[in-house]
Amino acid sequence: MISFRNLGLLAKVNIIVAGILLSFFALSTFLNYHQQKAFILEESVEKARIIASEAIQAREYLSRQLQIGDVELSHGRYGLIPVVASTRIGELVAEDLDYRIRQISDRYRNPKNAPDVFEAAMLQRFYGSPYLREAFQISTLQGERVFRYLQPFRAEESCLECHGDPAAAPDYIKELFPQDRDQAYNYRIGEIIGAASVTIPMDKLSRQIYANLRNDILYTGGIFLALITCLGLLTRIAITQPLNQLGGAVREVMHTGRFEEKIPRRGGDEIGILIDGFNEMIDNLQEKTEHLEESEKRFRLLTETARDGIVAFLSNGQIIMFNRQAERMFGFSKMEIIGVSIERLIHEDCASIREVSIESYLEKNAAELMRKIHKIPGRRRDGARFDLELSMSVAESDGHLFYTAILREREQS
Repeated sequence: MISFRNLGLLAKVNIIVAGILLSFFALSTFLNYHQQKAFILEESVEKARIIASEAIQAREYLSRQLQIGDVELSHGRYGLIPVVASTRIGELVAEDLDYRIRQISDRYRNPKNAPDVFEAAMLQRFYGSPYLREAFQISTLQGERVFRYLQPFRAEESCLECHGDPAAAPDYIKELFPQDRDQAYNYRIGEIIGAASVTIPMDKLSRQIYANLRNDILYTGGIFLALITCLGLLTRIAITQPLNQLGGAVREVMHTGRFEEKIPRRGGDEIGILIDGFNEMIDNLQEKTEHLEESEKRFRLLTETARDGIVAFLSNGQIIMFNRQAERMFGFSKMEIIGVSIERLIHEDCASIREVSIESYLEKNAAELMRKIHKIPGRRRDGARFDLELSMSVAESDGHLFYTAILREREQS
């Protein structure tokens, strides 16, 4: 598995940007879910408020019309009783909406209007807070999560015909609901006598929430995906391509040693400044290389045309330079002698050098060798001895010593 540090810059940028955007996407989804939930619940409250208000207004409207029309209620007109009529209308509406709508009271005559535990608790809240206009909550009903909404209604003058003084109630009401067994008499105008109750299944609301959330996720996810793609393209064009071009130019310089190739100049951003710096460095290196090559040419010309043999070697005796006069003097070519120990050029008769290693000898006698010219026996390629005059110098480079010997063949006396 490739580690993150070994990935390319574009891949790293894309991963980081994608991670940041995914974090924002998750946060956006989380907030959007709660926003959708709050919106759906708010919408449900508004719908329930309208439904409850319509149920209450239907009951009040029927009460007023019966009173204005002086309609006498009877067994045959039982369905026109305002509470009965509005309740049945609510049931029809509930079937269409998949809601549960009913009018409840703890002084009920019809057992169907008896409040459940939640509704009874809400009625007590209404009694304790007469100015409370509504109550709602997410609750559980028969093992199902539901949204409950209640809106209180109050007794009006038209209600007193059937719920006022028991003695003044219609005969059929007295017959159906005897005073000694009924709790729905003696209403007072304006008092809270019950509530319109609306129940909405939460699965219906949840489906709507998740449908809206799914659409928002698809929309937001599409935007984030487009943003990641655009950022990736911009990163590639504005950052990774110029850096790849710069890296290629550096590798080309390292492989070829040539400094002719420059990178086309771009804007004045950070990468543009880096490219300008690279081009300026190339110019400086080109100039220094030309000076170095010129110096090397002069040095080679000087050493190759010198009348004396010039041999340069390291402190361990390894030969690193051998000029043309040294080739003629010893009979070795450069290819043969470069990398060979300087001891190969010293005859066996020179016991002081042969007794110890060349490195030990130089460490002990270098100062003496550099103060004056010395005479040593040299050895040609064929093993023949000849006499040499030696003058030597030492220099240091990168913490390493190297020696330069100027050799001149002595004439036989």
